[in-house]
Formats: sequence, C-alpha cells, structure tokens
Amino acid sequence: MSDPKQRSFAHGIAWNLAGAGLPLAFAFFAIPTLLSGYGSARFGFLTIVWSLIGYFSIFDFGMGRALTKLVSDRIGAGNTADIGDIATTALRVMLVLGVLAALLIELSAPWIVGLLKIDETMVGEAVVSLRILAISLPFVILSAGFIGVLEAHGRFQSINTVRLIMGLLNFAAPLVVLHWSHRLVPATVSLAISRVITTGLYFAIVRGLNSIRVSPGSFQRGHLRELLGFGGWITLSNLISPLMAQLDKLVVGAMVSLSLLPFYSVPSDLVNRFSFAPVAMVGVFFPAFTATWASGRRDLLPHMYADAGDAMCAALFPAALCLYVFAPEGLSLWMGHDFSTQAAPLLRWLAIGLLVNGLARIPHALLQAMGRPATTAKLHLSELPIYAFGLWLLLSNFGVLGAAIAWTGRMILDLLLLVFCTNAAIPALAGKSAALVARVGAGAAVMLGVSELSPLPLKVTACIALSLVSLGYVLRALNRIRRHD
Repeated sequence: MSDPKQRSFAHGIAWNLAGAGLPLAFAFFAIPTLLSGYGSARFGFLTIVWSLIGYFSIFDFGMGRALTKLVSDRIGAGNTADIGDIATTALRVMLVLGVLAALLIELSAPWIVGLLKIDETMVGEAVVSLRILAISLPFVILSAGFIGVLEAHGRFQSINTVRLIMGLLNFAAPLVVLHWSHRLVPATVSLAISRVITTGLYFAIVRGLNSIRVSPGSFQRGHLRELLGFGGWITLSNLISPLMAQLDKLVVGAMVSLSLLPFYSVPSDLVNRFSFAPVAMVGVFFPAFTATWASGRRDLLPHMYADAGDAMCAALFPAALCLYVFAPEGLSLWMGHDFSTQAAPLLRWLAIGLLVNGLARIPHALLQAMGRPATTAKLHLSELPIYAFGLWLLLSNFGVLGAAIAWTGRMILDLLLLVFCTNAAIPALAGKSAALVARVGAGAAVMLGVSELSPLPLKVTACIALSLVSLGYVLRALNRIRRHD
C-alpha cells in the first residue's frame, strides 16, 4: 500500500491539478498561433482530432475505471495478493481491444470525414490524418489501464508527471510541425508519436509497483468476468458521455460550417480544459470512496460526499467566475475583438455549465464506487436523445450560441438526475444533495451579479476577493475529507 503522503487528498489533487493545469496554460499561448498557422478549417479539424483521441478511449470497455475500482477494493479490504493477476488480465484484453479499434477507424475514416462540411481540397489529408490517429489507439487505451492501476495506488505524482508531458506535447508537437508544414498529416503524426512515448512512460512506472513486482500476474478468466461485469456498464456510460461531450462540435461542423466551428470550439475547449480541476479531484475521490465502501466504514460516506461537494464547488468557482465575468475582455486580448464579439456570449453560458458539471461528478463517482455503474450508464443513455434534440433545436434557432445553451442545459439535467439516484441509494444524503444543488444556483447568481459591476477595477477586486475565499474553503474541506479517509 502507498505511503500516507501519497494517500493525502491535498497532495494527490495538487499533482492532478498540475498535470492538467500547466498544459492548459501552455495552450492559452499556443492556440492563437495554431489557429493562424493552420487556418480556420484545418484548425477546426485539428480540434476534432483532439476530441477523437479522448473519445476513442471508450474502446477500453471500461477496463481503466474497473481497474481502479477492483484494485482499490483490494487495498481497502487489505487483500492485495491478486492485484498482479487483475492488472495483467485487464491490460492484455485492452491491448486486443485497442488493435480492433484501430482497424475499425482505419476502415471508417472516409465515412467519418464525409460527415463534416469540409472543403474538398482537404478531404484526402483529413482521411489520412484519421488513419494515422488510429495507429495510436492501442497506446491510448493501454494508458487508461496503466492510469487505473496507478490511481488505485495513489501514485498521482507519477501519473501527472507523464500527463504533464503528454499535455504539453499535445500543443507543442503541432507547433513544431508548423515550422515546415501547415498541413494536417504531419501534425497528426506528431500527436500519434507523443501518445506512444507517454504510454511507454506509464508502463515503466506500473512495472515498479510493489504489488505488481510481488505478483507479476497471469491472465485469469475469473478476473476478466469481474472486470467486464463492472466495466461493461462503464463502457456504455463512456460511449454515451463523450459522445454527448463531442456531439456539439460534430453537429456544429455538420449543420453550420467548419469555418465557424472555432467560434464555438475555442471557448468550448477552454472550458473543457478547465475541467481538469474536477477531473483531478474525482481522480482522488473515487478510489477513496471505493476503499471506504469496501472497508465497511460506510457511515463515513455522507460526510465525505458533503465535504467533496464543498471542495469541488469552491475549487471550480474562481475559474467559472473569471471566465464568465471577463469573457469579452479576455477573449478580445487573446483572440482579437472580432472573435470575442461572437464567442464571448458562448463562453458565459459554458462557464455556468463548467460549475454544474464539476458538481455532478461527485454523485457520479460515489455511485460507481458503490458498484452501481449501471445507474450512471442508464442515466447517460436517457440523456442522449434529449440532448441531441435540444442541440438541434437550439442550433437551428440561435446558431452556435444554441450549442452552448444546450451543453449547459445538459449539465443541469445530469446533475439533477445523479443527485436523485444517489439519494435513492443512500437516503441520508438527501439534505446534503439539496445543499449541493443550492450551491450551483448561488454560484451562478453571484457570477451574474459580479459581471454587472462597473468599473472594471471593481470587477477585478470582487473576483480576487471571492477567489481567495473559495480557495481557502477548498483547503478546509480537503482536510475534513482526509480525516474521514
């Protein structure tokens, strides 16, 4: 079992924030150069490539999250003898799934490109780019498995050292390629190579774990059934959730124009990259929830749930507040006045969705930690047609602004449904869940109020003061969770 420092919530979350936050800062400076260098159409397709890299990880059939769940169960129960067998079984299956996924994308690349409103002169390089991307899929999927094992062991420093490298390469590699080519194929080759490198680094770290060294592991059908039993529902959820997350870009590109996609994709990607904070925190909360559930100390879960919600809301609020309040000024300085005029209203809607989405991850993680992935999968399945219809309707009536409204609406629906199901599973959470939803409403009201302040220095002062209060509250909430753990 990992040492206490590695199990510390503050320590783990700090490393998770650094692993995703520093690449976000780098992206802030890189995106304008990438947009001007590749042009609106090619950059729009490049944003789709970045999205597809994440979405194609669904082909792990939920094995990554299942590994975290099962290994955390063993650690929580003090029975770690078969961890090596579990890891070996999962990783071998994931490699096979990755190869099959690569073959599927190789064959379907022309069809995927054909769904987009793309200039005929770009079709050939777009198809080749997708096929190059497919080669990296086995490595993307294996990385998810390695991360699952490392999260269960609390090795957040190791995970995020590699994640930092990968995040920087995600933007640095296409930037370097711009020195000799403005086409998509070399850029995609650089992204594929970066995935191979980072997967090798994850593999080296996993091989050094004590539990793996003690039990090198062998393929076990019994463990495969256990992994698929949990991972099957995770797969359904992971199939639908990223589809809904990326459906907006694909529909905008298909219904409007690929050249207009950057006005939505840039603020959307900015907000999605700020979601590194909730992802970082849930990456620590989930194994802790799981270990607590497996250890039999279930009376602690309501307190952990409430404190996790407090910490999540306080951690996300400063980012959501600043994105909302300074959307026009920030986008104007970053991307230019003309870009800001069209994109700022979208960013404000998406900033509200960022706060809601972060809070929804707490009941989502708890349900999965309790061994109820079927619940979250069924919820996502029911949300998909509602979101698809709402996206189409709002796009038809409001253009790209409608996509932002639809996305935030889906986040609100997701939070309410997850809270309802969590309350049904643990009735003692009802009051705490109501407080969770109330925080979202209060946060949105404060964001709107601060944005109406004048002059600009007063807005800046208010945002700084509120952010400092929020960050101080994060530390208090994390300390309470750590005591429970």
